[in-house]
Amino acid sequence: MKKNIIRFTAVLLSALLLGSSIQSCKKRFDEPPVEEYPTIIPNATISQIKALHTIGNTATLITDSLVVEGIVVSSDEAGNFFKQLIIQDDSAGIEIRIELSNLYAEYPVGRKVWVKCKDLFVGDYEGNHQLTINDAGDRIPEGMLSKFLVGGPKDQTVTPQSVSILDIKNSTRYRNMLVELNDVQFAAADSGQTYADAVTSSSLNRSIQDCNGNAIILRSSGYATFASDLTPGGNGKAVGIHTNFGTDAQLYIRDTDDVNALNGNRCTISVGGNLISISTLRAAFGGSVPTNSKINAYVISDRTTGNIVGQNMVVMDASGGITMRFTSAHTFNEGDQVEIPLDGATLGEFSGLMQLEDIPSGSVTVVSTGNVVPPTTVTVANLLANPETYESSLVKIVNAGISGSTTYSGGLDLTDGTGTIDLFTRFTASFAANPVPCGTLEVVGIMGQFTTYQVQLRDPAVDVTGGTPCGSGATLENIEDVRAQFTGATGNVSGNLKIRGVVISDRANGNVVSQNAVIQDSLGFGVTVRFTSNHTLNLGDKVEINISGATLEEFNGLLQVSGLALTTATTVSTGNSVSPRVATLAQINTNSEIWESTLVRIDNISSITSGGPTFGAAGGNLVISDGSGSITLYTRTAATFSGSTVPATPFDVIGIIGQFNTTKQVTMRNASDLIP
Repeated sequence: MKKNIIRFTAVLLSALLLGSSIQSCKKRFDEPPVEEYPTIIPNATISQIKALHTIGNTATLITDSLVVEGIVVSSDEAGNFFKQLIIQDDSAGIEIRIELSNLYAEYPVGRKVWVKCKDLFVGDYEGNHQLTINDAGDRIPEGMLSKFLVGGPKDQTVTPQSVSILDIKNSTRYRNMLVELNDVQFAAADSGQTYADAVTSSSLNRSIQDCNGNAIILRSSGYATFASDLTPGGNGKAVGIHTNFGTDAQLYIRDTDDVNALNGNRCTISVGGNLISISTLRAAFGGSVPTNSKINAYVISDRTTGNIVGQNMVVMDASGGITMRFTSAHTFNEGDQVEIPLDGATLGEFSGLMQLEDIPSGSVTVVSTGNVVPPTTVTVANLLANPETYESSLVKIVNAGISGSTTYSGGLDLTDGTGTIDLFTRFTASFAANPVPCGTLEVVGIMGQFTTYQVQLRDPAVDVTGGTPCGSGATLENIEDVRAQFTGATGNVSGNLKIRGVVISDRANGNVVSQNAVIQDSLGFGVTVRFTSNHTLNLGDKVEINISGATLEEFNGLLQVSGLALTTATTVSTGNSVSPRVATLAQINTNSEIWESTLVRIDNISSITSGGPTFGAAGGNLVISDGSGSITLYTRTAATFSGSTVPATPFDVIGIIGQFNTTKQVTMRNASDLIP
């Protein structure tokens, strides 16, 4: 029996080996299945879809069963496009907004697609038509994509439209289409620069120009894989997708392969002299301006809004900026690229601001127009620490707030939580009377100096973004929740908020500084608010204060909402009273942070352990005790009752809980707060 088993096993093994041998000699291989695509007949062109919507109007719902056929020309593989697919046919191109990343995997460049447009909306963003899921411009959800988009054959031929920069600027025909520009180069200031800011993930604009000086923006995302790569320095062919941002024509590349043909000899548009950088020019201050020299720079000031005198112009190159003063009013515009010969010019200072002076405006050559110079994002603290580095340069301050007035005219406070700098507007500026928004803002401006350092706007319509009209739509917030926003570091109030409460401080009796008011709400929480100038709020006034964008900070341990313009406060009613919380000193010391800036009453003060014999003496500190604990009763020398005699104990006292560094204190409002 054992022998039979062995024999059977041997036969089976032989069969397996034979099968393996036969299989290894087989010459035919399985072929992958042929991918089949549906037969879809388009009944509309992309240009016909775009014609359904007028730029600037509310998005249009497509109710007819319209189908377009297009070729994918965008790619998000390198990160310069985000959740968007751009397709084109022979007539036009259009963006499809899709709530899906890595679209290139399923819809690579060159894939044919059909778009079933019924129930989609055709609208626009900054002048570019787009297909979206609703009239708010939201993206098509991934789960609904198959209803609208059908993929077809891949590797279709994609031929970019060969155009000039002027063709793009003078026609809407090429928006959201793949275009090819020949005999172009990056502007000198943008050659050899990073495409974007990979450190802060910020998008940047670079300028591509032709040999006639016409220029177009090349915009790149800070999230692009090539953000930190350097732009090529040669002349040649550039390919990209043309879009607009408002009135600015711009180009987006899919990756750096789109511009790797910029490797030829550069063309030149030049005035005489050796080209030097602005930083080299600034370094010559105190000596002679280099002879037989010129600078090539971009105008960043806007003469049309009047916030800079007509003879002045501010220019920048990659190394820095400088203010120029002509012998008469000039006609150069923001975005002009200019070459400026320096022979005969002088370097001087006016109220601390370095200026290049004595320049005839007729000696300046405009190389190109319509350029966009990206601002450098900095903190106010960094500006103030390095003012000469940023002088006459375009800067951006984020998470900022503006206070000091309801309009731009004059000097305002620009604060970002790291510091405060003057935001100055000439009263003759076209926007001087415009209302200042409340809330958290991004502010772009030119760093300058008039004895003290300041930032000047070009036009707040473009330089100030975010926020809301002051007092418009502000949400009433409990003071407790406002206090909870403070995490230990100075910052701005988040949200378009206002608080409502009763003034429990008494400015008339001078025991609180005249810029401060203490507000307590109906829930028993309080906060100290600090205005930019002396207020007129009285004890017992019920007020609403818009605190949008105000600074939330501690001053010597006391939490304050500061940087408030007087106009942010509205008096609702007068003559209101707040009943003080009756508490022992032990309870106050235990709950001082929660009860800070609220009204309390301490009964039966049994002893005075230091201070006196008058209020305001010995630095204003009177240490009182009620048997459960002790606390400082503070009186300013400016208080109306300072100098009056401290009564004998026992007595009761009413006051506002505060703090000075680590010392907890109670501040009386007036002499009536002491009850014998």
